[in-house]
Amino acid sequence: MTRIGRLCRSALLLTAVALGTGGCLGSGTQEGPLPAANESATTKITFWTPFSGGDGLYMIDLVKRYNQENADGVTVDLINNKSEDYYTKLTTSIVTEEAPDVAVVHASQFAQLQAAGFLDAIDGEAGSAGIRWGDYNPAVVEATVADGRHYAVPLDTHFYVMYYNKRWLREAELLTGEGKPKLVQGEEGFTRFLETLRERVPKEVAPLAMPSMRIDAYWLWWSLYNQIDGGREMYTDDGSLALNDAAALRALQYVRSLYAGGLIPPDVSDAVKLFSEGQAAVLFLGVWGTGIFEKLPELDFGVVPFPTLYDRPASWGDSHTLAFPAGMIKDPKRRTAATRFANWVAQHGADWARAGHIPAAFHALESPDFRALRHRSDYAAAAEYTVYYPKSPRQGRINAAAQRSFELMLAGKRTPAEVLEGLKRTIVENAGEPRP
Repeated sequence: MTRIGRLCRSALLLTAVALGTGGCLGSGTQEGPLPAANESATTKITFWTPFSGGDGLYMIDLVKRYNQENADGVTVDLINNKSEDYYTKLTTSIVTEEAPDVAVVHASQFAQLQAAGFLDAIDGEAGSAGIRWGDYNPAVVEATVADGRHYAVPLDTHFYVMYYNKRWLREAELLTGEGKPKLVQGEEGFTRFLETLRERVPKEVAPLAMPSMRIDAYWLWWSLYNQIDGGREMYTDDGSLALNDAAALRALQYVRSLYAGGLIPPDVSDAVKLFSEGQAAVLFLGVWGTGIFEKLPELDFGVVPFPTLYDRPASWGDSHTLAFPAGMIKDPKRRTAATRFANWVAQHGADWARAGHIPAAFHALESPDFRALRHRSDYAAAAEYTVYYPKSPRQGRINAAAQRSFELMLAGKRTPAEVLEGLKRTIVENAGEPRP
C-alpha cells in the first residue's frame, strides 16, 4: 500500500476510531518515553499505550521488569500517549512512517485498522518468538485474526461489572451476610433495588452513578440488549440489518428510565470520582476500576458481575491486544524482538491483572499470583459472558453515531424509539462496505 493510499484511508478512519473507544483509556496521561534500563542493548523497540492512572503504572512496571530480565539484548521504550487522540495519533504515525514497533490496540478497533492495512500479520515471527495460540483465550485470538492470519498477541479481557459501596448497601439493608448485594433478577427487581437505596441512604448519595455523556449508556444498552432473547445481532456478515426491534427498544427504554426516574443523577461528569468519594452506592464500569478503588483504603467496596435483568447473562466487553503497525520494521530481528516482548507481557498477565483486567493467557489466569489477587475471583468467570461489538470495519462509525444519539436521548431531546430508528438508519447506510 502506498503512503498516499494509507493517508486517504486514515482520513476516513480517524473520526470513527477516535470516537468509538472509551472507558479504560482514561485521561490525563503524560506523554513521553520511559527511560530504558539497559542503554547498552543492541536492539531497541518502541511500545505505545493509551493507559493512564493505575493501568499506566502497572504497564510501566512490566516494561521495567522486561528491560531488566531479558537476556536478548533488547530495550523497550514505553511511550504513554493521551487517550483522547490515541488512535488518531497512531494512524497518523503509520501514514508518516513514524509508528512504534508494537502498540496496544483494542479488539473493537481491530477490524478498522486491519482492513485499512495499518497492521502487519506476525505469523512468520510467532514461532521464533515462542507464541502458541492455544495458550490464549480463543475469543480474544479470534478478534485479532483476519484472512486466516494473526495480527496481534492477546493481552486481556475487560467488561462491565457492578461496583457497590458496602456501607450504603448495609445501611439500606441490601447487603447479605457474605457481603454481596441482595439482587433480584429482572427489570422490576433491579429498579426496586435502586429505589430502596434512594429511600434509605443520604440524599446526596447517588443510587447509581453513570455519566450522561460519553459512551457509558451505550455500553449499558449493548449489555442489556444481548441479555434479551432475540437480541445479540446488529447486522449480518453481508451487512444486512439484523437488529431485533423489540429487544433493542426494550433495552433502550430501560436505560432511559434509569436517568428519567432520577435513579442516575443528572449531569454526572465523573462517575468514578463520585464513587471513589463515597457519593454513589452503585457504579457500572469496566473491570479496570478495581485497581483504582483498591488504592483507596477508606473505600469499603465490593464488585460482582453485571446483573442479569433479562433472559441470560451478558455484559459489554472489549480486549487489549499487542499489535504491530504496518511496514515499520524491515529488520526481521527487530520484529521478532517486538513479538517476543509482546508474548512476554501477555504471559505475565497476572501482573497486568492488578489493574483489574482478566488475562488472556491461560498460564497467567491459572497462576498463583492471579489467584492471590482480591476481587478478581468475584467476576473472573463473567468473562465467559462478554459480548463484543460486531467484528466489522464499519462498527466504529455505528458506535460514534449511536453515542451521540444516546446523549441526545438522555438530554430529553430524543425518544428511545427515535434513537432506535436512527441506529437502524446508520447500520443501513454503512451496510455492505468492506472497508472504512
